Amino acid sequence: MKESEVNYASEKLVQLQSEYHISLDADWKYKDPKFGGWEAGSWSIDELDHLHTAIALLADAMGGSDRLIQNLGGVNVQKLDIGSHAGNAIAHHVNLNTKGSFSTWTVVHEFAHAWDANFSWRLSTALEKYTGGFTSRRLSLIYKVLGYWDAGLQGSEEKPGRRGRKPGCNSAGYFYGDKPSGSNWNFNRKEDFAESVAMYIGWQGDNDLSDQAHGRIKRYELQNGEKDETFKIIDNWADYARYFYPQGGDYTRTKRWQFIDSLMRGKIKIV
Repeated sequence: MKESEVNYASEKLVQLQSEYHISLDADWKYKDPKFGGWEAGSWSIDELDHLHTAIALLADAMGGSDRLIQNLGGVNVQKLDIGSHAGNAIAHHVNLNTKGSFSTWTVVHEFAHAWDANFSWRLSTALEKYTGGFTSRRLSLIYKVLGYWDAGLQGSEEKPGRRGRKPGCNSAGYFYGDKPSGSNWNFNRKEDFAESVAMYIGWQGDNDLSDQAHGRIKRYELQNGEKDETFKIIDNWADYARYFYPQGGDYTRTKRWQFIDSLMRGKIKIV
């Protein structure tokens, strides 16, 4: 954050608080002139704009700022060094990584986690049930022993067909139902819910999430061994299409889209 940008940044913080009850731990500040007089912190103006854009998209999907405030109950946002993760979240708190910038997708994903956490993770449990999924580490181990496995003995491997995309082939023993937009070794019902929220907003919205949302589906139209344009990953896409490619390539025909749509519109009540 440049010193010349502090007024804009301060106004953005007031706007986020007044519109959405989102507070931000501002780490830019004035300090003793003997030590430079200004500490830039880890935030940039572009990141504040990204944050605001993402929150506005989520609020619009929910039906307005009042609904977002009701669903999330206020959120504090920090930038921290959180290792290899782009972000993490609990109820009323979201962390974004100081290592590099973050995307609009990451913000929506983490705020979806905060929404889920504010309801004691019952939203992701409801999604799991609605889509016909379940979690069973025991059955996952049986599948591993029987050879129904697309990962290494110790987990995911960075090569085609070994990233743990199949149902139950993940660290959580999560057997997703219907067709998610993707899966990997770290997939579980909480991650499923957060990704489903981002997919829902991006699929028909013509917004910052749309290219990634459509890229997640179009990669299953590729042949095995091809590299997808969005994520630059080579995998056995044709083999995985049966698990992830929706009817006609239309994500709105999935149970995940239907669940999130009903939840956003208040047709599903979770208390």
